[in-house]
Amino acid sequence: MPSKKRSSTSRKRKLPKFRYFVDRNLGSVYLPEQLRQAGLEITVHDDLYKQCERDPLIFYECGKKNLVVITSDAAFRKSFPHMAAVALGKTTVIAFTQNNYKGEVRGRAFIKAKPLIENALRKHRKRKRYFIGMVGMNGTFRVCDESPLPTRKTCDIKDWDSYEQVCRNEGVLPLRPKL
Repeated sequence: MPSKKRSSTSRKRKLPKFRYFVDRNLGSVYLPEQLRQAGLEITVHDDLYKQCERDPLIFYECGKKNLVVITSDAAFRKSFPHMAAVALGKTTVIAFTQNNYKGEVRGRAFIKAKPLIENALRKHRKRKRYFIGMVGMNGTFRVCDESPLPTRKTCDIKDWDSYEQVCRNEGVLPLRPKL
């Protein structure tokens, strides 16, 4: 008869390793290196894209590649092409609450918020959901939107071309707004 006592050789659950994408507006050297030294797996904008590539395509492709986008531009939340690309790519985006700090301050804030960020990532990945989160400059973190859908608040025509490329990749028809 087998014993009902649990074995003392328990398996350690390996926590998932998240991969992050640092947007071009955060730089390609200092902040990425600071995050790498903290043990994060970082991909920098310039490693994958030309400087002139627009955000909607980048946000979409990052979602498809399971990269978490880190950006300092929280204004993307008001842009239809950006938010449609986030929804189609099921992309998690983490933005900083302030856009006027240097990389060192942002890096410290992100590293301090890392446990909160990764808990949210684990929780949402388990449910196959994406979100938009905000990191405060003092290391706070909150999820702002869960599985957000686009609204037609703003639409920069330069971003529309990038969004049309996203639609072609997804096999959906983009309907150009009246400008």
